Amino acid sequence: MEGGISIGGTKGHIEEVVKDPIFITTYNSFRWKMIPNCTGRYTCRDHKAVSHLTPTKFLEAVGIDSSTIAELQQYYVVFDKEKRKDPIFVVAFADDGLTGIISYVKHQDNDEESISYVHTLNTASGFQRKLEAIHVILLDEYLVDGHDGED
Repeated sequence: MEGGISIGGTKGHIEEVVKDPIFITTYNSFRWKMIPNCTGRYTCRDHKAVSHLTPTKFLEAVGIDSSTIAELQQYYVVFDKEKRKDPIFVVAFADDGLTGIISYVKHQDNDEESISYVHTLNTASGFQRKLEAIHVILLDEYLVDGHDGED
């Protein structure tokens, strides 16, 4: 397990060894809770501390340097509101796209200015499976210019 961490293995989750350095840094920076019946998917227990952070600011908060963040491809996907209310940001941590975060954008009380984020951390077993489940293919048309819409 050199250079990796072993996670999962309880509550219906398979045990996995993750070697991606951004995943490991993110996992070790906050407390994470397994999402029930979703192997490889975790939600941040420190929600109050991170819910105001955009995905880029979230990655900065865990200690990922800005040059590394700038190299990551970030996608913003808006759904048909009748099928899925919350848009998402998706950031794959490596070129192979096996691990990453999916951040749900929550508009408070239908106020477009009042936004919070629910950040989920995803291993190889959870990342692509979740994207497939919500019918998301990461296309260039969803790429964000300037992280989180910030130029």
